[in-house]
Amino acid sequence: MAAPERRLRCADAPAWTDAAEAMYLAAQAVAGGPGTLAELVEELAKILRVACVFVAVFTDSSRSTLRTLAAVLDGRPLDDFEYTLEDSPGAQVAGRAHRFVARSVDAGTNPVAMLPLEGMDAYAALALDDARGSPLGLLVAMDRDPLPDPRLAEALLKIFASRILGEIERNSADDAVRAATLAAPAAAERLESMLRLAGGRAACEIDQAGPRQPPQRPEVSYRAIFEALRSREEQYRVIFDGSADALALWNDALRIVDINPAFVSMFGYAREQIIGSSLPPNIDAQERERRIQRIRAALAGQEGSIETRGVRQDGSTFDIELRYLPIGYAGTPHVLAVGRDITQRKAALAALQAQEQKYRAIFDGSIDSMVLWSRDLRTVDINQAFVRMTGMTREQVIGKHWTERPDAQDMRRLIGYVEAALQGRETQAVEPVTRGDGSSFHIELRYLPVQLGDTPYVLGVGRDVSERIVSERALRANEAQYRGIFNASADALVLRASDFSIVDANATYERMSGYRLDQVLGVARVLANPPEVAATIRQLHEQALAGEPIRLETELVRRDGQRYDLELRGVPILHHGEPHVLYIGRDMTQSKRAERALRNSEEQYRAIFNASADGLVVRDAEYRAVDVNPAYLGMSGYSREEVLSATRVLTQPDPTLQERHREQHCAILAGEAVRFEVPGVRKDGSHFYLEVTGMPVTYRGEPHVLYAARDITERRAAEAERERLEAQLRQAQKMEAIGQLTGGIAHDFNNILTSVIGYLVLGQERAATLGDARLQHQLGQAHIAAQRARELIAQMLAFARRQRGQRRTLALAPLVDQTLQLLRATLPSSVSLESTAAPTKRAQELHVAVDAVHLEQVLFNLCINARDAITGSGWIRVRLGRSGGGWTCASCRATVDSGRWVELSVADSGSGIAPDLIDRIFEPFTSSKEVGRGSGMGLAMVHGIVHDHGGHVIVETALGVGSVFRVMLPPASGAEVDVTDAPVVAAAGKALCARVMVVDDEVMVGNFMVELLSGWGIEVVLHRSPLEALAWLDDLSRPLDLLITDQTMPQLDGLQLARRATELRPGLPVLLYTGNADEIDEAKAKAHGVSNVLHKPVDHQALRTLMESWLRRDRSSPSHGG
Repeated sequence: MAAPERRLRCADAPAWTDAAEAMYLAAQAVAGGPGTLAELVEELAKILRVACVFVAVFTDSSRSTLRTLAAVLDGRPLDDFEYTLEDSPGAQVAGRAHRFVARSVDAGTNPVAMLPLEGMDAYAALALDDARGSPLGLLVAMDRDPLPDPRLAEALLKIFASRILGEIERNSADDAVRAATLAAPAAAERLESMLRLAGGRAACEIDQAGPRQPPQRPEVSYRAIFEALRSREEQYRVIFDGSADALALWNDALRIVDINPAFVSMFGYAREQIIGSSLPPNIDAQERERRIQRIRAALAGQEGSIETRGVRQDGSTFDIELRYLPIGYAGTPHVLAVGRDITQRKAALAALQAQEQKYRAIFDGSIDSMVLWSRDLRTVDINQAFVRMTGMTREQVIGKHWTERPDAQDMRRLIGYVEAALQGRETQAVEPVTRGDGSSFHIELRYLPVQLGDTPYVLGVGRDVSERIVSERALRANEAQYRGIFNASADALVLRASDFSIVDANATYERMSGYRLDQVLGVARVLANPPEVAATIRQLHEQALAGEPIRLETELVRRDGQRYDLELRGVPILHHGEPHVLYIGRDMTQSKRAERALRNSEEQYRAIFNASADGLVVRDAEYRAVDVNPAYLGMSGYSREEVLSATRVLTQPDPTLQERHREQHCAILAGEAVRFEVPGVRKDGSHFYLEVTGMPVTYRGEPHVLYAARDITERRAAEAERERLEAQLRQAQKMEAIGQLTGGIAHDFNNILTSVIGYLVLGQERAATLGDARLQHQLGQAHIAAQRARELIAQMLAFARRQRGQRRTLALAPLVDQTLQLLRATLPSSVSLESTAAPTKRAQELHVAVDAVHLEQVLFNLCINARDAITGSGWIRVRLGRSGGGWTCASCRATVDSGRWVELSVADSGSGIAPDLIDRIFEPFTSSKEVGRGSGMGLAMVHGIVHDHGGHVIVETALGVGSVFRVMLPPASGAEVDVTDAPVVAAAGKALCARVMVVDDEVMVGNFMVELLSGWGIEVVLHRSPLEALAWLDDLSRPLDLLITDQTMPQLDGLQLARRATELRPGLPVLLYTGNADEIDEAKAKAHGVSNVLHKPVDHQALRTLMESWLRRDRSSPSHGG
């Protein structure tokens, strides 16, 4: 199986994902990672997750003392130190390849106490040997906590040991070079040691009984050797000839000047054939040119390597790795070519890849879905069957915790099975799950505990058993049907197995034979027949098992000795996949009596047939009606003679359905019961719906079909009504959700507009002071745009029912006339505006309880939409009147059957509304206008306002004809008609002298309020935090005249701040502003100590008027603080 595809963690992640990941990280570190011993031991410590790792070599011939070459403790390098082998756990590694102590107390030894490693409790070590197999030193890993996995620790130590031995050899070679330059005699001895190290290896046995592997020589640092010993031909020859790699020395003329025995052995050429020549002639031109280029590059000082195919003298080829090292020899540049046969390595790699592909093919080729779970409940791998079965991609699940997967809802039920399997218990279940596309199916799951190395995993195997479950349900239904038929049979039925034992018997058999079922089950002899026919019956049983139906006329012998004539039939059947024989026993006397009884009961049958409330029709094999009951005649309106003489179903005029009914008739005759629903037409032309059940019957000895028809017209109407009501509910819920979303956006935008409009007003005032007319104009245009945004927000809040106006009982006609006067100026001359109202006396005027501004918005939006729908010339008609019920609201889908309503309608001669848009016109930002002509909020606002006033909207439209929008509002009594007061305009006052605190967490709004109030001559104390404001207020030595606060803030809202502020300073006036008008009513504000409430965006004049009023009142009373 291929390695799981996942994102590998780095070595210093909190924990290993699994053993495979640790091995992968080790291979990376050894193959292309750090090069020094210090870096290698540091990386090994990270991967093993241990506190300490060090490599040490023996310092004396008795091998009793070791000195570290590199060590790391808790992620920091340690200075080299010496220790005695006898005093350490490493003493037990002698003569063994590996030593592992999970806990010192478990192994019967004392915890490690050698400086500087006190406190280490767990120990793992690997013996290092040189090329001759002599002990060289130890590679040691230690930790304060137990090491959980000895086999993994051993494997990682072995992987790093090969690289560490190579580094020790390189360091020894470098020492040899330096020593050779100082003293030739010492160089020879050092070379011998270096050559031993060049073949060094790590012992790989887990215990003394394991065989040792032959030494593998790591690559020698040839360039350093030749540079250091070029004047020492004898030492050079020992190294050169002793190399296990093929070596060839090239001069700057591109000729080979020397080769070693390994070269001769590898390529099959004699030394005389190669010396003085270039590349052999059996290498193709392209490959020759590639190698020559590498040699020339090395002569220029550039080291290089390639992997290619080597060619021996006999023409055979093999895989070879070639390295070209620039060196100086005899005072001139040369190139040392090093060749290594990598055929076996590549073959092993190919075999490993093939094996991996084989297991991946098995994994992915399985028809069952497979999932590999790690012990931290993450998905490690999945196969293709899982992707096909669930619809989830590998990226959605690989490496994900079960809570992060798309099917987390299903996994919440299933994860317990995985956890149980991690504890070693195999689990299985059949559960319903959901695919990625939302469809569901049943899956049979098995969770198997598996072990990869010493790490537990769980393999989940799933099979889609939806079809099987359906089949099992059908089988159970068939079984129930079989049992019902079996027990309901008038004949005695006995089921015998192939060994003649009785498997089952019905109630008729019990009654006829006198034996109970529990007395006959398992009996393998003849019970209710004469003894003299027992042998015959056994013989017939064998014939039936061979597939031949049998028949025998004999006697039935009851348990009490009574005898009856019996017809016995045997039918071969399969029961639970095994051959059985079903014996059918019929009392011939009873049969004759039944025939007589049948003739005598014809009138009884007719009475039952005719009394049925369902319509019954009996049809023969040719589909002709042979009998019909009065219920069907009354249902269809046809006479008995018309039905019996017709060659088709008279209530079915559709030829296609007639043909389908013929096919169903044939299926029923074959034994299949059929049920269906079908529309029909009565004789008088009225339509109705029938539920029809067809079942095969035998009528007068011939196969017939009995059709039972039931009128379900009323039931279907009720179902249709239920679906309509459900659609109405869904529409109402959708509009409510959209309203909440819109209101939330509008509320937040109000905060932004407070600063925007405020700063625009300040800018206009500044521009007026400076006399900059152009700037005044530009700021004025920006102010107009901001006001339009403010109006849009008001519409959104009205739609969301978040901003209720002042409702008063008003006469509707004057309000509509006043609005239309303003509206006429916005209409082109080609569009006429007509207004009509139902004639009424003054006492009978149309009155409604509304917010006048909101109703004006409704009328404005409907008329503007009508204007935009008209191309060229046209008309808009506004009508007032009364209306009753019997209609359905277009925006909320509610049906209003009765009641009294005031109707305000707007009709136009425009283009009408497309059918595909009619269901969405009341949703925010839905518009059929071209870009730039509308915000899409008009009808959404109409919906919000009208329904907030308890009303409804009716839409009548036709493409190319126009539209009528009828606004239905509940009427109000005219007894208490409100009169609108004229607005009071406050005169501009002089500079205000006071200290005012502003509390607002919105930076822009707070800064604007400071600038606005400062311009009025007020000293402003600004706080962003309510808690900081309370701390300031707590110091009564600080005077304050007025507190202005926002409502929505963290820590405390405006009402809470007002209550606590007035508790600290009784009588302190508090002004509160908010972007949500519905959030605070007057009583609630007064209860919290709020003097007045303003709405965002704040009206400057209203704010100044309130402040002047409260400051005048406040100065007449003692100061608040100070």
